[in-house]
Amino acid sequence: MRVLLFVDGSAGAHAATAWLQRFTPTEPSALRIVRIAQTLRAPAKPSSARRTLRTMILERSRRVCEEARGQLAERWLDLGADVIEGDPHEHLLRAAEQWKPDLVVLGRSGDAEPSGVLGSVARLGGYNLECSVLLVYRAPESVRQIVLGMDGSPSVREAIRLLSRLGFAPPPRVLALGIVDTSWRCGLDLKEVPPAVQVALDEQQAQEAADARAHLTRASAALADRAIVESEVVIGRPAEILLDAARARAADLLAVGHQGLEPVRRLTLGSVAAQLLAAAPCSLLIGRK
Repeated sequence: MRVLLFVDGSAGAHAATAWLQRFTPTEPSALRIVRIAQTLRAPAKPSSARRTLRTMILERSRRVCEEARGQLAERWLDLGADVIEGDPHEHLLRAAEQWKPDLVVLGRSGDAEPSGVLGSVARLGGYNLECSVLLVYRAPESVRQIVLGMDGSPSVREAIRLLSRLGFAPPPRVLALGIVDTSWRCGLDLKEVPPAVQVALDEQQAQEAADARAHLTRASAALADRAIVESEVVIGRPAEILLDAARARAADLLAVGHQGLEPVRRLTLGSVAAQLLAAAPCSLLIGRK
């Protein structure tokens, strides 16, 4: 497993680093720590003051990387750290493209709105990275409660694979939810639906529920050695259901696929994952495959 951690010295970045301290990877894994140092654009004739500022920014960036390396060296044996000079938004995507991680880890602001550079970069990563992303809200002493939105898609299967590789201790409780999406009904008065059509809709809903139960069975089996898994089929709007479950359980982590709960594949980030990115009350794992 290859993990890329972006740090900037902020509270969000410290929380992201602390998350990775909590894990003991269950397979050989490599972790690369990256600090993107945004320096002043060099004019045609750089002044000594600008050179001094650039040097100070780069030195601080190296200290941030080394601090994170010191925190993580015990758990992550294959560990590297790099300082990249440039625009964080551009170089986040470029670094991920070059290193090809399985997972990118970023701190996210507590109010789910961009807060400083890393907040906006976290939002960019959530929408545009081509690999799975862990957006860390805060770092608990241990990960005890996880809510998983399950639909059987490759993206959700990748999220499950990553959860099984991270090595939580003690084993967390995972609530795996198979959701029969009824969002489409908001534009329809069901009282006006002909009886024959209602019968067909009921049959379709029953089939979707059966499919959800099958997906949940496979998810439970994949996580059985790593977590205490509960599963449930729920009918309703996926984002609302997942957010309500995360709040009710005081979840430490919410995990979904990036397109996992709706069929629109052309979007960079599916509508459900986008709603969770904006409103999740805890850390968010978005699986991509």
